[in-house]
Amino acid sequence: MPSSTALALAVVTGSLLSGGLAFLAGLRACRANRRPDALRQAAAQAREQFGRDVHDLVGSRLWLASLQGELAYRLADEDSPVRPALAGVIESVRQAAADIRNVTRSYQGISLWAEAADSRAVLTARGMHCVLDLEHVDLAPEVDAAFAVMVREAVANMLRHSRPRRCHITLRITVRSEGRSALLTVANDGANPQAAPSEDGHGIANLRDRAAALNGTLDASAGPDGWFRLVAELPVRAPR
Repeated sequence: MPSSTALALAVVTGSLLSGGLAFLAGLRACRANRRPDALRQAAAQAREQFGRDVHDLVGSRLWLASLQGELAYRLADEDSPVRPALAGVIESVRQAAADIRNVTRSYQGISLWAEAADSRAVLTARGMHCVLDLEHVDLAPEVDAAFAVMVREAVANMLRHSRPRRCHITLRITVRSEGRSALLTVANDGANPQAAPSEDGHGIANLRDRAAALNGTLDASAGPDGWFRLVAELPVRAPR
């Protein structure tokens, strides 16, 4: 874990440096041209690049470190003295990941497509087969962000409570009398029907509240076929 922390700090430092250099380069060019609109555009591009670098290079690695810590905690004997230490490490990594998300949120909005791609990368690295089947649709930012958080929580719960080998993440558009809806499904095999999904932090209960706030629904349960499914339906456009 110390090496992961050092790597994260190194990447953050590199991202700050590259983002700062890009911004300064754009600033010099804009001053030379004396174009305020170009200055604003260069600043916006530098901010967006910074957000992408930190999210892609640091956030996903911290998340992976958290999941690996969860696995080690689960495999350790219940009376092992290693467990309390692992719990502390996991909490520290989670807090670091939350801090990164808070820093980058103002630079780059969370996206379902980016989160799904990150999830597939993490699951593939764990030896799982992950299928993404997402219809391309212009979601409202609030809906896009809600779906992204749902994918993140579903994958985290999947690795905490199951021994999965396969995962399917799908998005389908349905047409109803009240308008178009988007149906997100995150499914995995190897589910333990006796293990309930997490209800704390950004758990299933909070996801249901988030869905309800957008006039949507969310259900999460293990089926008799050994697959666990999180199914959320939200309107394509957020309610005004």
